[in-house]
Formats: sequence, structure tokens, C-alpha cells
Amino acid sequence: MISLNIGKCRVDILPIVKGLVSEAEKIRETYGRYEAYAASLGIEEIMALKDRDNIEDVQELSEIDMVYVYHLSNFGEIEAPAPALCELIDLCSKDSLEVIPLDMNNEEFTEMYIQTVKTMEFVKEHRLAKKGMKRHFDMSSAESFAIAWDTYLNKVKGYGKVSRKREEYIASQIKDIAKYRTSLLAVIEVERVNNIATLLTNNE
Repeated sequence: MISLNIGKCRVDILPIVKGLVSEAEKIRETYGRYEAYAASLGIEEIMALKDRDNIEDVQELSEIDMVYVYHLSNFGEIEAPAPALCELIDLCSKDSLEVIPLDMNNEEFTEMYIQTVKTMEFVKEHRLAKKGMKRHFDMSSAESFAIAWDTYLNKVKGYGKVSRKREEYIASQIKDIAKYRTSLLAVIEVERVNNIATLLTNNE
């Protein structure tokens, strides 16, 4: 957990490893102490998770995602959608609270992605996934692996730029929310947390 004071708001950033079932416990242990709750998701993703019991479509994993799951399974049971984010949304729903989206909506993200990732970079995904299966990552913890995996993917210039733009957007959203709240829990994937915290600290 990273704690920051932004204006008069106490912001706690809770890092999670997306996919691990055990990460939901972090939410249960932390929930209930804040005026507001937010997650590194777009509005459409939050709505879909909120209504996931009524959605029958199963999204197929990309090659990149399958390699990530293969390595991450060393640390426990894996589920999709991310159990920690589902837990946050379910707990907030029970208390008639809305999870605040920190990430871009679908249209904004798609436009940014198209402008940032070159076609030749996108078609490299198969090779990236294939090499990722054989690569030795830091497996000292699930968090260390998630960060190492993200570093590996972001060696592709376009992917790295997408990550930075998401971090800048999420940091700006947190800063904006802090103007109107006294306490905020922001649930964010571990690989984005340090850069977002640095952006917030520098802005302050």
C-alpha cells in the first residue's frame, strides 16, 4: 500500500496482481475505511463486471495473456475477470457505492492505442508470446513476476508508450477525485503503481 496526501484527501493506492484469486483477500481486508473507491478500469469495464452474472460471452485470451497466465499460475489459482476487482465492485454494490473509473473509456483508449502502437509492433505479438514462454522471469513473488512481465512487454516501444499514457491519465484522475473527497482507495495493477505514485508526488 502506498499512502499519499493530495490536498485534503488521503489517497491509498492498493497494488494488486490481476488474475490471482488470492488477491481478493486484499480487498476484503482493506474495504470499509474510505469515503470513495476507485479502480484502474474504464467505465465500460466497471459496468461489465457489475453485470457479469448476466453476461454470457466469454472473452478469449490472447497469446500474450495465455503466457502470462501460464507463468502466474505458479503462485496460485487464476480466474478472469480479475478477482480483486470483482470483489471491490461487489462490496461497493452491496453498500450502494459506485466504483470510480480511473482509466480511459473504450473509445478514448482505442483512439490512443491506434495512434501509439504501430502496425508492425502489433504483429510482433506472436513472437513476443513465444519468447515469453521460454524466458526466465523474476519468480520470487507474484508481484515481482507481474512487474518483470510488464517490463518485458514494454520493450516494444508502442506498448511502453501506452503504459505511460495510461499512468498519466490515471494519476490525473486520482488528482481530480482528491479535490472532492477526504479519503480514497485506488485499486491498481502492481506494475503501474510506482510510476503513478511518482507522478502524483511530483505533481504535489
